[in-house]
Amino acid sequence: MPQPTSTRVVLARHCDVHNPRGVLYGHLPNFPLSEKGIRQAHALGRRLAATSARQIYTSPLERAVQTAEIISSHIPGSTITLSDDLVEARFGRYLQGIRPPQVPWRRPLWLIHMIWPGLLPNDERVGEMAARVERAIRQLLATNPVDGGICVSHGDPIQAFWVRAQGRPAWALHRLQCAKGGMLELDYVQGTLTSTVYRPPSVGPSEPAESPQSGAGDVA
Repeated sequence: MPQPTSTRVVLARHCDVHNPRGVLYGHLPNFPLSEKGIRQAHALGRRLAATSARQIYTSPLERAVQTAEIISSHIPGSTITLSDDLVEARFGRYLQGIRPPQVPWRRPLWLIHMIWPGLLPNDERVGEMAARVERAIRQLLATNPVDGGICVSHGDPIQAFWVRAQGRPAWALHRLQCAKGGMLELDYVQGTLTSTVYRPPSVGPSEPAESPQSGAGDVA
């Protein structure tokens, strides 16, 4: 009897962002990829060009859309769909617009978020973030049951999905780190997630490895 076919979905974090003021950009507009981020996105595109994926879902925020467009440029026949399910964490709206050193005194509720995500009314529970990311993935699997696809999202939503997939507690959200330009390879068999593998971002020979950063709002 033939073995059930595995379908792969790639869950990628947007690449490095042009942020000369070093602020937490959250849901703010006008934060495109940096030169480094563009190189990372092309590296992602070259890596994913060898897969069968032709459908790309992305967060509607600029840095994610630009990452998806560059990936798509390496995959003939690929299409891009915007998905609010992949958008940045809701708490990013509270943090956005200030520099990280200012957070403790200008955004003091950040400490509660770090201790227990989702406890505050303007936050999301880890399970809520994971569920919306999984909704996008399930839609990809339903429409592309053989070829799978690619989702481009943000640090906290990706890590929320990862935490839940591994059965970890909510406070582990910031302990699983997906760097900008990194990705999770998710293998499904008959709708069941059977394998989760993290791939760090590709870097050039003269470029330092990306240090994983997380937190609703993003910086650097």
